[in-house]
Amino acid sequence: MIRSVQLNFRGSSRLAPGGWWLARRIGAWGAAVLVGMAATSQLPAHDSPEHVVELLTARMETAGRRPDLLWRRATEYRALAKLPEAEKDLRAAVRRKNDFLPALQDLSRVQLARGNSKGAAKTLLRALALRLTPQAKAELLMLQAEILGESGRLTEAVDACDRALTSAETANPEWYLARCQFHYRLGWFEAAALGLRRGVERTGNAVLEAEWIDAALDAGRFDEVAGPIGTGIAESRCQASWLIRRGRVQEGFGKISEAQSDYLAALAELNGRLGGRGKDFTLLVERGLVYALLGDIPLARLDLNRARELGADDWALNRLERLAGASDDSKPSASAPEKRAAR
Repeated sequence: MIRSVQLNFRGSSRLAPGGWWLARRIGAWGAAVLVGMAATSQLPAHDSPEHVVELLTARMETAGRRPDLLWRRATEYRALAKLPEAEKDLRAAVRRKNDFLPALQDLSRVQLARGNSKGAAKTLLRALALRLTPQAKAELLMLQAEILGESGRLTEAVDACDRALTSAETANPEWYLARCQFHYRLGWFEAAALGLRRGVERTGNAVLEAEWIDAALDAGRFDEVAGPIGTGIAESRCQASWLIRRGRVQEGFGKISEAQSDYLAALAELNGRLGGRGKDFTLLVERGLVYALLGDIPLARLDLNRARELGADDWALNRLERLAGASDDSKPSASAPEKRAAR
């Protein structure tokens, strides 16, 4: 239920074309290093990861196992999902240059991906002990939050996000979203809404705005978002997600008939966009949400399961799972808004 807007994540707005993808894959500092290496013709361009690995291996036979080359090869191994090989190269890189931040950061990520959260945390502490710019420190703190979250230490993960967003020279929309996910896992919907609103104020980002509106609805802050939702409906050609939001506001104000009208209008649009086969999991999640709001829990769960089969992750399914799993109803019912209003 968010508009499709490209973000400049991890401070990548100053990178070369393709910087957004690079920054998400290897971090802002690493992406800057990589772009600089490519600019000086030290790296081949437009080759497959397999070919780049071969070229870097050949280069190391003549230039030696330089830390930058080892780190670069590890980046390609990560793209190929060869994490043991990537970890081996990254360990070799930091042995040769113990203050090589991109390699330390990537080593921590690889260790985390391989299930070694203790090793990832230990490597990260090595990186945090270096002399860092505020932005570099902020990026490491976000990685620390990810490690803490994987370990179930959610309150500490939120604290790490808070420190990262305070330290960062440039506000990063993705970091606000990451903190929001920890808030949701803790059930802190009010904190999620307030944090996202701060992110919108700092960045003006449209994706954050949509997520803030949804979080505010979950927190019951209906007055706060009624205006932006009206604007969203007026400006959008595809209105289903905004109609769902307006329906939730109407329901929150006790206007049950108006809420049902918005839900049914959204359902009609989504059925038309999905067609017979329904292979877009984002639309399935939205339709499942409508079914859940209308009380049709069995149909909501069918869409939820189908969306999961098509690749929807836990965050995409979060709101639908809460609504579809919150009812004991086993039969479809069009009176769910009245039931919730009576509670």
